[in-house]
Amino acid sequence: MVAAITAAGVLVGRGVFPSGAGWSGNPGSSNYVPYAVVYPSPGVADGNTAEPLEYLDYSGQINCFGVTQDQAVQVADTVRGALIGRRLTVVGRSTYPVTSPGGPPVRPDNSVVPPVHMATVEIAFRSQAVPS
Repeated sequence: MVAAITAAGVLVGRGVFPSGAGWSGNPGSSNYVPYAVVYPSPGVADGNTAEPLEYLDYSGQINCFGVTQDQAVQVADTVRGALIGRRLTVVGRSTYPVTSPGGPPVRPDNSVVPPVHMATVEIAFRSQAVPS
């Protein structure tokens, strides 16, 4: 996920604030660099008793931040474009195209001053073990 989002030109961190993102100086009076933070799942097994790891279902949440609602939506659109319909790389597994079940509306993050806005992209995909 991180590689695909980075290739789309979005600053991204895996569970952490990416370096160089956010306010470049004093909040509210300096340049703001929009960014995304990825929270992936390790995968949930969906197989039978003989092959419990035949399929793994993955999900992820990508929080996209901007100084305005429009900027947060723009980052989310870029993230969706980088992921939805694509097959991500999972070592030793063949993946199905990424889908998006939806996500909550854009909302302000009032925990920081001045507030920024966050759009959340939720994704899901399935993988299958590659025969050895």
